[in-house]
Amino acid sequence: MGRGVSSLAPFLLFGQNALIAPVVTMSLKAQTTAQGRTSLLDAVNICLENIGEQPVDNLDNEQIQDARIAQRTVLEVHKEGQTKGWSWNSEYAYPFERDTLTSEIKIPKSIVQFSVNRYGYNGRYQLRGTKVYDLQTRSTIFPDTVPMLEADVIWLLSWDEVPEVYNRWVTIRAARIFSDRTLGSEALFKYTLTDETAAQAELERIENEQEAPNMLTGPFSFPTYRPSDGLMNRRVGAGYGIY
Repeated sequence: MGRGVSSLAPFLLFGQNALIAPVVTMSLKAQTTAQGRTSLLDAVNICLENIGEQPVDNLDNEQIQDARIAQRTVLEVHKEGQTKGWSWNSEYAYPFERDTLTSEIKIPKSIVQFSVNRYGYNGRYQLRGTKVYDLQTRSTIFPDTVPMLEADVIWLLSWDEVPEVYNRWVTIRAARIFSDRTLGSEALFKYTLTDETAAQAELERIENEQEAPNMLTGPFSFPTYRPSDGLMNRRVGAGYGIY
Protein backbone atom coordinates (compact mmCIF):
# COMPACT_ATOMS: atom_id res chain seq x y z
CA MET A 1 0.00 0.00 0.00
CA GLY A 2 1.05 3.63 -0.42
CA ARG A 3 3.03 5.39 2.25
CA GLY A 4 1.01 6.36 5.29
CA VAL A 5 -2.23 4.91 4.04
CA SER A 6 -2.49 2.08 6.57
CA SER A 7 -2.11 4.39 9.57
CA LEU A 8 -4.59 7.04 8.47
CA ALA A 9 -7.85 5.16 8.25
CA PRO A 10 -10.56 6.35 8.25
CA PHE A 11 -9.10 9.17 6.14
CA LEU A 12 -9.11 9.85 2.42
CA LEU A 13 -5.85 10.17 0.44
CA PHE A 14 -6.04 12.15 -2.75
CA GLY A 15 -2.94 11.14 -4.74
CA GLN A 16 0.41 9.90 -3.44
CA ASN A 17 1.40 13.02 -1.50
CA ALA A 18 -1.87 14.93 -1.53
CA LEU A 19 -3.54 16.57 1.45
CA ILE A 20 -5.29 14.19 3.77
CA ALA A 21 -8.82 15.03 4.96
CA PRO A 22 -10.93 13.19 7.55
CA VAL A 23 -14.11 11.47 6.44
CA VAL A 24 -17.14 12.75 8.41
CA THR A 25 -19.64 9.92 8.69
CA MET A 26 -23.14 10.18 10.10
CA SER A 27 -24.17 7.62 12.66
CA LEU A 28 -26.50 5.04 11.16
CA LYS A 29 -28.49 5.11 14.40
CA ALA A 30 -29.11 8.83 13.97
CA GLN A 31 -30.31 8.22 10.42
CA THR A 32 -32.77 5.48 11.29
CA THR A 33 -34.04 6.57 14.72
CA ALA A 34 -36.98 8.96 14.83
CA GLN A 35 -36.30 12.07 16.88
CA GLY A 36 -38.34 12.53 20.01
CA ARG A 37 -40.29 15.53 21.25
CA THR A 38 -38.59 18.84 21.91
CA SER A 39 -37.56 18.81 25.56
CA LEU A 40 -37.20 21.81 27.84
CA LEU A 41 -33.44 21.29 27.66
CA ASP A 42 -33.60 21.40 23.85
CA ALA A 43 -35.52 24.68 24.02
CA VAL A 44 -33.01 26.25 26.40
CA ASN A 45 -30.08 25.17 24.22
CA ILE A 46 -31.70 26.63 21.12
CA CYS A 47 -31.99 29.94 22.96
CA LEU A 48 -28.32 29.77 23.96
CA GLU A 49 -27.11 28.81 20.48
CA ASN A 50 -29.18 31.65 19.04
CA ILE A 51 -26.87 34.14 20.76
CA GLY A 52 -23.71 32.15 20.09
CA GLU A 53 -23.39 30.51 23.52
CA GLN A 54 -22.46 26.88 24.16
CA PRO A 55 -25.32 24.46 24.96
CA VAL A 56 -25.61 22.90 28.41
CA ASP A 57 -25.96 19.23 29.37
CA ASN A 58 -28.62 19.75 32.03
CA LEU A 59 -30.69 22.44 33.71
CA ASP A 60 -29.57 21.72 37.27
CA ASN A 61 -26.44 23.89 37.17
CA GLU A 62 -27.55 27.31 38.38
CA GLN A 63 -24.05 28.73 37.99
CA ILE A 64 -24.60 29.34 34.27
CA GLN A 65 -26.52 32.61 34.26
CA ASP A 66 -27.43 32.62 30.56
CA ALA A 67 -28.95 29.16 30.89
CA ARG A 68 -31.05 30.22 33.87
CA ILE A 69 -32.31 33.29 32.04
CA ALA A 70 -33.05 31.25 28.92
CA GLN A 71 -35.03 28.69 30.94
CA ARG A 72 -37.00 31.43 32.68
CA THR A 73 -37.79 33.01 29.31
CA VAL A 74 -38.96 29.70 27.83
CA LEU A 75 -41.28 29.00 30.77
CA GLU A 76 -42.56 32.57 30.68
CA VAL A 77 -43.59 32.22 27.02
CA HIS A 78 -44.95 28.73 27.69
CA LYS A 79 -47.32 30.07 30.34
CA GLU A 80 -48.24 33.21 28.41
CA GLY A 81 -49.29 31.26 25.33
CA GLN A 82 -51.55 28.89 27.22
CA THR A 83 -53.65 31.68 28.74
CA LYS A 84 -55.11 32.26 25.27
CA GLY A 85 -56.89 28.92 25.48
CA TRP A 86 -56.51 26.06 23.02
CA SER A 87 -58.55 22.98 22.25
CA TRP A 88 -56.13 20.84 24.26
CA ASN A 89 -56.18 22.89 27.49
CA SER A 90 -59.80 24.12 27.55
CA GLU A 91 -62.79 22.36 29.08
CA TYR A 92 -66.41 23.43 29.05
CA ALA A 93 -68.97 23.01 31.84
CA TYR A 94 -66.33 21.56 34.14
CA PRO A 95 -67.88 20.66 37.55
CA PHE A 96 -66.50 22.07 40.80
CA GLU A 97 -67.92 20.65 43.99
CA ARG A 98 -68.50 22.49 47.23
CA ASP A 99 -66.17 21.55 50.08
CA THR A 100 -68.32 20.02 52.81
CA LEU A 101 -65.94 21.16 55.57
CA THR A 102 -65.42 24.80 54.58
CA SER A 103 -68.56 25.29 52.44
CA GLU A 104 -66.32 26.89 49.81
CA ILE A 105 -65.75 26.04 46.18
CA LYS A 106 -62.01 26.00 45.61
CA ILE A 107 -60.35 26.11 42.21
CA PRO A 108 -56.98 24.46 41.43
CA LYS A 109 -54.03 26.81 40.97
CA SER A 110 -53.33 25.30 37.56
CA ILE A 111 -56.47 26.97 36.17
CA VAL A 112 -55.62 30.29 34.48
CA GLN A 113 -59.13 31.20 33.35
CA PHE A 114 -62.46 30.52 35.04
CA SER A 115 -65.77 31.56 33.53
CA VAL A 116 -69.22 30.49 34.70
CA ASN A 117 -72.23 30.74 32.42
CA ARG A 118 -73.21 34.39 32.90
CA TYR A 119 -76.70 33.77 31.56
CA GLY A 120 -77.30 30.61 33.56
CA TYR A 121 -76.09 32.17 36.82
CA ASN A 122 -76.89 35.81 35.99
CA GLY A 123 -73.27 36.79 36.42
CA ARG A 124 -73.56 35.97 40.10
CA TYR A 125 -70.32 34.03 40.55
CA GLN A 126 -66.74 34.96 39.81
CA LEU A 127 -63.28 33.71 40.73
CA ARG A 128 -61.27 35.53 43.38
CA GLY A 129 -57.89 33.99 44.01
CA THR A 130 -58.57 30.27 44.23
CA LYS A 131 -62.12 30.54 45.57
CA VAL A 132 -65.47 31.23 43.92
CA TYR A 133 -67.09 34.44 45.13
CA ASP A 134 -70.86 35.00 45.31
CA LEU A 135 -71.69 38.58 44.33
CA GLN A 136 -75.19 38.32 45.77
CA THR A 137 -74.19 37.20 49.26
CA ARG A 138 -70.75 38.88 49.06
CA SER A 139 -69.16 35.76 50.41
CA THR A 140 -67.20 32.66 49.42
CA ILE A 141 -69.44 30.50 51.63
CA PHE A 142 -72.03 28.47 49.72
CA PRO A 143 -75.19 26.94 51.19
CA ASP A 144 -76.14 23.30 50.86
CA THR A 145 -78.48 24.26 48.03
CA VAL A 146 -75.44 24.95 45.81
CA PRO A 147 -73.43 21.72 45.97
CA MET A 148 -71.68 22.32 42.65
CA LEU A 149 -70.91 24.89 39.97
CA GLU A 150 -70.00 24.36 36.33
CA ALA A 151 -67.54 26.63 34.57
CA ASP A 152 -65.53 26.91 31.39
CA VAL A 153 -61.85 26.68 32.30
CA ILE A 154 -58.39 26.93 30.78
CA TRP A 155 -55.75 24.70 32.34
CA LEU A 156 -52.08 25.53 32.64
CA LEU A 157 -50.30 22.35 31.53
CA SER A 158 -46.71 21.27 31.95
CA TRP A 159 -44.15 21.17 29.13
CA ASP A 160 -44.62 17.46 28.40
CA GLU A 161 -48.43 17.63 28.43
CA VAL A 162 -48.87 20.06 25.52
CA PRO A 163 -48.62 19.26 21.79
CA GLU A 164 -45.19 19.27 20.14
CA VAL A 165 -46.22 21.97 17.66
CA TYR A 166 -46.95 24.30 20.59
CA ASN A 167 -43.60 23.62 22.25
CA ARG A 168 -41.90 24.30 18.92
CA TRP A 169 -43.59 27.70 18.64
CA VAL A 170 -42.71 28.48 22.27
CA THR A 171 -39.06 27.59 21.62
CA ILE A 172 -38.73 29.88 18.61
CA ARG A 173 -40.60 32.76 20.25
CA ALA A 174 -38.56 32.41 23.45
CA ALA A 175 -35.32 32.36 21.43
CA ARG A 176 -36.29 35.66 19.79
CA ILE A 177 -37.23 37.31 23.07
CA PHE A 178 -34.12 35.98 24.80
CA SER A 179 -31.77 37.23 22.07
CA ASP A 180 -33.49 40.61 21.97
CA ARG A 181 -33.13 41.04 25.74
CA THR A 182 -29.54 39.80 25.74
CA LEU A 183 -28.01 41.22 22.57
CA GLY A 184 -30.54 43.66 21.14
CA SER A 185 -29.52 42.71 17.58
CA GLU A 186 -32.02 44.02 15.04
CA ALA A 187 -30.82 41.60 12.33
CA LEU A 188 -31.19 38.59 14.62
CA PHE A 189 -34.56 39.89 15.81
CA LYS A 190 -35.93 40.03 12.25
CA TYR A 191 -34.55 36.58 11.41
CA THR A 192 -36.10 34.84 14.39
CA LEU A 193 -39.34 36.80 13.96
CA THR A 194 -39.75 35.18 10.54
CA ASP A 195 -39.28 31.74 12.09
CA GLU A 196 -41.76 32.58 14.84
CA THR A 197 -44.40 33.70 12.35
CA ALA A 198 -44.06 30.44 10.42
CA ALA A 199 -44.27 28.38 13.62
CA GLN A 200 -47.35 30.28 14.78
CA ALA A 201 -49.08 29.72 11.45
CA GLU A 202 -48.47 25.97 11.75
CA LEU A 203 -49.72 25.99 15.36
CA GLU A 204 -52.96 27.73 14.37
CA ARG A 205 -53.42 25.37 11.42
CA ILE A 206 -53.21 22.31 13.67
CA GLU A 207 -55.52 24.00 16.18
CA ASN A 208 -58.18 24.62 13.53
CA GLU A 209 -57.96 21.01 12.39
CA GLN A 210 -58.46 19.70 15.91
CA GLU A 211 -61.14 22.14 17.02
CA ALA A 212 -63.07 22.20 13.71
CA PRO A 213 -65.03 25.38 14.63
CA ASN A 214 -67.99 26.73 12.67
CA MET A 215 -70.10 29.86 12.87
CA LEU A 216 -73.19 28.06 14.19
CA THR A 217 -71.88 25.92 17.00
CA GLY A 218 -68.43 27.33 17.74
CA PRO A 219 -65.95 24.64 18.75
CA PHE A 220 -68.64 22.00 19.29
CA SER A 221 -69.96 19.62 16.69
CA PHE A 222 -73.09 19.14 18.80
CA PRO A 223 -75.51 20.40 19.88
CA THR A 224 -76.63 22.57 17.01
CA TYR A 225 -78.09 26.03 17.51
CA ARG A 226 -81.55 26.19 19.05
CA PRO A 227 -83.64 29.37 18.75
CA SER A 228 -84.82 28.97 22.34
CA ASP A 229 -81.24 29.54 23.52
CA GLY A 230 -81.58 33.16 22.41
CA LEU A 231 -83.88 33.80 25.37
CA MET A 232 -80.92 33.26 27.70
CA ASN A 233 -79.44 36.52 26.44
CA ARG A 234 -82.07 38.35 28.42
CA ARG A 235 -80.17 37.24 31.52
CA VAL A 236 -83.37 36.63 33.40
CA GLY A 237 -82.98 34.16 36.25
CA ALA A 238 -85.42 32.69 38.69
CA GLY A 239 -85.12 34.46 42.03
CA TYR A 240 -81.81 36.27 41.29
CA GLY A 241 -81.15 39.90 40.60
CA ILE A 242 -79.82 41.06 37.27
CA TYR A 243 -76.24 42.38 37.42
